[in-house]
Amino acid sequence: MSKHVLVIEDEPVIRALIEASLAGSCEIDLAGDGLHGLESVARRRPDLILLDVGLPGMNGGEVLRRLRADAATAAIPIVILTGLEPPEDLQPDGVVMKPFTPRSLRESVAGWL
Repeated sequence: MSKHVLVIEDEPVIRALIEASLAGSCEIDLAGDGLHGLESVARRRPDLILLDVGLPGMNGGEVLRRLRADAATAAIPIVILTGLEPPEDLQPDGVVMKPFTPRSLRESVAGWL
């Protein structure tokens, strides 16, 4: 059975790069903001979430806090995507620093799946 990755990223170019990088290695759902990301998790529980910190509206930190606070989603591995040092109060399972290469992203995701 194929692993399912949810990508919550507001930049279309980065979403497309992630989708192309992971194509063929897992099923991918995409969300452009935090609210749609939470709705996607409610519809289908992913095996891994790649979460941008700097989202419009509900930022990545708030999405992570909401997912961790819900018993149904608390154990989903969440990897933060950021170009800056992630806030210390966030406790993701991992961090992928932007910019990343397709190869480094694939290797990182494979390690979390």
